[in-house]
Amino acid sequence: MSSQLPTHAQVVIIGGGIVGCSTAYHLVELGWKDVVVLERKRISSGTSWAAAGLLGQLWPTSPLTKLAKYGADLYAGLEAKTGQPTGYKRNGSLRVSRTQARRSEYLRALGMARAFGIKMEEISFEEAKRFIPVMNTDDLTGVWYQPDDGVTNPEDTTQALAKGARMGGATILENIKVLDIEMSQGMVTGVKTDKGNIQCEYVVNCGGMWAREVGKMVNVSLPLVAAEHMHMTTEPIEGVYKGMPYLRDMDGYIYIKEEMEGLLMGGFEPMAKTWGVKGIPENFEYTQLDEDWDQMDLFIQNAIIRVPAFAEAGVTNLTTVPESFTPDTAYLLGEAPGVKNFFVACGMNSVGITSAGGAGMALATWIVQGYPEEDLWPVDVRRYNKWQNNLKYIEERVNVESVGNLYTDHWPFKQPTSSRDVLKTPIHDRLKDLGACFGVVSGWERANWFAPKGVEPKYEYSWGRQNWFEFSAKEHMNVRENVGIYDLTSMGKFLMQGKDSQKVLQMICANDVAVPVGKVVYTQMLNKRGGIEADLTVTKMEENKFFIVTAGATTTRDFDWIMRHIPEDANAVLTDVTWSYIMLGVMGPNSRDLLNKITDEDLSNEAFPFATAKQIHAGYATAFAVRMSFVGELGWELYIPTPFAQDIFDKLMEAGKEFNAGLCGLHALDSLRLEKGYRHWSSDISPDTTPYEAGLGFAVRLNKDDFIGKAALVKQKQEGIKQKLVIFTIDDPEPLIYHDEPIYCNGEIVGENTHGSYAHVTGNSIGMVYLSNEKGITDEWIMDGDYEIEVEDKKYPITIHLKAPYDPEGKSIKV
Repeated sequence: MSSQLPTHAQVVIIGGGIVGCSTAYHLVELGWKDVVVLERKRISSGTSWAAAGLLGQLWPTSPLTKLAKYGADLYAGLEAKTGQPTGYKRNGSLRVSRTQARRSEYLRALGMARAFGIKMEEISFEEAKRFIPVMNTDDLTGVWYQPDDGVTNPEDTTQALAKGARMGGATILENIKVLDIEMSQGMVTGVKTDKGNIQCEYVVNCGGMWAREVGKMVNVSLPLVAAEHMHMTTEPIEGVYKGMPYLRDMDGYIYIKEEMEGLLMGGFEPMAKTWGVKGIPENFEYTQLDEDWDQMDLFIQNAIIRVPAFAEAGVTNLTTVPESFTPDTAYLLGEAPGVKNFFVACGMNSVGITSAGGAGMALATWIVQGYPEEDLWPVDVRRYNKWQNNLKYIEERVNVESVGNLYTDHWPFKQPTSSRDVLKTPIHDRLKDLGACFGVVSGWERANWFAPKGVEPKYEYSWGRQNWFEFSAKEHMNVRENVGIYDLTSMGKFLMQGKDSQKVLQMICANDVAVPVGKVVYTQMLNKRGGIEADLTVTKMEENKFFIVTAGATTTRDFDWIMRHIPEDANAVLTDVTWSYIMLGVMGPNSRDLLNKITDEDLSNEAFPFATAKQIHAGYATAFAVRMSFVGELGWELYIPTPFAQDIFDKLMEAGKEFNAGLCGLHALDSLRLEKGYRHWSSDISPDTTPYEAGLGFAVRLNKDDFIGKAALVKQKQEGIKQKLVIFTIDDPEPLIYHDEPIYCNGEIVGENTHGSYAHVTGNSIGMVYLSNEKGITDEWIMDGDYEIEVEDKKYPITIHLKAPYDPEGKSIKV
């Protein structure tokens, strides 16, 4: 192994754990040889060495599942390629449920597995005991078998990846500490170490629990902190055999696998213990933490329930090590916002071994070709805001929830309970007094539904109709039949100003933004492949001033995307003004009559047509009124300077009494938009889908000058699309859907639901699905089939809609 620090490299990877070694391995596989890995101690000596080495393949999304499958296949062939044994075995896994709720979760997971091409089946208790003879099944409600899951030796696998990287030309250096990262004009240029400096074009932060501190070197927020994770091993137990499938008993917080014909058992407790928050010892290397048998007791008691032999088995070792966790229990991947060529892969949440193969491949691909092959939004580092790097915020969330979230019930609409009430809108307390039950997105507290008097605004989770279902239905119908008011202050809001601002936006946007002052343009921002990177509106406020509105969850991502595509010599300045304005939506057939009570502005269709915007007086204040709608009804979005927010809200509520105006939560907003067929970025549209495929061709102007993605769209229009997004409703009014339920056509799986809700006007669940045909897709081909959806292992007929089931011609928004 080389010991001399080179003066230059194309890529420097900080961290020699399994993720860093995987990234190096894949970079050289893609032909980049000038790669240097810097490890502060020895390869794998941080946390990789102590992992349990479980390789599960089913993940919450199709792209992440593909990465997990890729990683398992990679590990299977590493020994043959490198000569380094890895201990890889494809011995399968069992997951068990103790409750009916968990059974429902796994039946839905079974459908996702089918949709994603993962082998999974429910098996009998007798079959389960044949796989794991020492297991007790008396208290279970179900068992599921996944034959392609496996295990690997974490340190050996890390060393195999490191050896493969070196065989391909990479340099791996140990006992080198990174002190700082050099930058110039917003781009990384080099790394300072205790053994000298190295100039480079790319820096990759795979620093594990040190990654947050590495991020601070370039002012990048990486919200993660270490928490203790423990597992114990036993002496040999009768009935345990080599190659036995491993077991996940999430209701008992534990996993169990065979180890030297004994058992290794660990878990993820509801209340965890963060570690190293005030700093990690300099000599940390293959370090084990103090044993805590009190913390382990919960796992032991549940392990005895599942495998009674644990009660008498001799314990050979208790391993306690720290592992890094993030606030939402998803890892951090991608190019960091605000810094060019600084990539991250960290915060692995105790699934680093499973994730490393795919994550390293995805990141290397992103670096080499400039974009990832998969939609990686669930783990994209840009999903966080800078303030969420607050250590108190991270520590509380990780202690109370992040660790436990790995094995807790994964309820639909589940909300965190810790690190809350941080980012609130100016009318938060008013909404709370009016019965709001809040959820949180990207740190924002948002009213998801409103409880009537006498009802506690608190979630009661289930896989069926939750306690808020009927309340949200009333909110939904009030918007359709009357008028509703909602708070969407969390929406990202930017100002683009300067004499070149229109020219820049024309180049970034697929639609034509060279419009008269006061015109609102709905558009997408595309990548070179024609895929949708952002879905937003652009309003021309003045000749050289544009107001851009995007989703709250993607504010950081979209701001970064625009900033990266402003030419260096352009006179165009982008400013994030999200916190400067509150946004109130006033929507429904009576919205014009309600607003007329608080403004003297002419709101008639002739004076204030759809897709226009004006400054208006409202109450005693001024608001920027935008006539757009995400619910499919007549209405306005009011963007109000924050100091005036409470006055205008109070005036709206007072005037609304005459119309029985109702407050509307985000659950209703979601059901309203799906009923109207409006798309949502990250669920229905993504960087992997084009506007033509998503039914958004009306927002594309090929007749304007060149824009990013135009060439790809021109080619696609000439050749025809091969997939198309369509809406469907379930004929049976009872089943509820959430995401990724498999869709069948004539008995064969053809796709999965992108996102589901309930269409209260039509009285059934509604969702969307991409249908594909390599020979070209037509409406006739789509409608020539019998379609079904699978919900909890049962199939239901569905009806395909080529247009929205509610107001398909879009008349309601333009009256």
